[in-house]
Amino acid sequence: VREETIQRVRIVEFKFAQGAKPGLGGHLLGDKVTPSVARMREAVAGSALFSPFPFHSVYSVEDHKKHIDWIKQVNPRALVAVKVSTPTDVDMVAVGSYFAGAHIIQLDGSYGGTGAAPDIAKKNIAMPIEYAVPKVHRFLRNEGIRDRITIIASGGIRTPHDMAKIIALGADGVCLGTADLVALECVRCHNCESGRGCARGIATTDPELTGLIDPQWGTQRITNMYSAWMRVLRSILRRLGMRSVRELVGRWDVLVHLDHLQPEGVQGEMERV
Repeated sequence: VREETIQRVRIVEFKFAQGAKPGLGGHLLGDKVTPSVARMREAVAGSALFSPFPFHSVYSVEDHKKHIDWIKQVNPRALVAVKVSTPTDVDMVAVGSYFAGAHIIQLDGSYGGTGAAPDIAKKNIAMPIEYAVPKVHRFLRNEGIRDRITIIASGGIRTPHDMAKIIALGADGVCLGTADLVALECVRCHNCESGRGCARGIATTDPELTGLIDPQWGTQRITNMYSAWMRVLRSILRRLGMRSVRELVGRWDVLVHLDHLQPEGVQGEMERV
């Protein structure tokens, strides 16, 4: 990443891990490394690209702080975000990022990612986001620093009800991925890693396939989805007697556990809520 790029943006994010494949790094097959991608990545077109998982220059909070301080020096106006997966000590990771100078911590749980992430990793390694968010929220609150850092949650958030639940568990906001893909008519064929595997032209760098999506049409689809989600979220807030999303943050007392109920009991409980 060049300093000129950093100077143009409003948020710079350090991606240390992804919930769908923690510890595995990134792999872009040669079919997707077109000349334009190669120019951006300063690589050779047609050659596979590997992004190793470990940051060999970061082994402590102090090392982490050096990176963040460099970003702040290059662009003092930019917010610094840190994206991590959800290991069992994710609360310690979050507090370490705060003391390193991060403004935002993005917790990326399991069950997210595209079809390029292996199922064995998506469903068996990282902690579900529903467990990670309250753990981090509670720990930061006990440390007296909860109001000094923003928690963004991602990974497995598919509906506006999921969004409301995650915010009630302690997140300030959410980051969506798969829901956006579905809005663009993703058919979940799980061929995202292939150069020409995406029949809808979403997860591809092939010039012919990318032409299948009209930017104006795609923009309208995403706008419609977000508008619908906002209407549902406002409805949830009204039922709870709240006026803003901020009032919902950390209010897990308004959530209801339904695991112990039979299907007919779940329906009755949902109608009551």
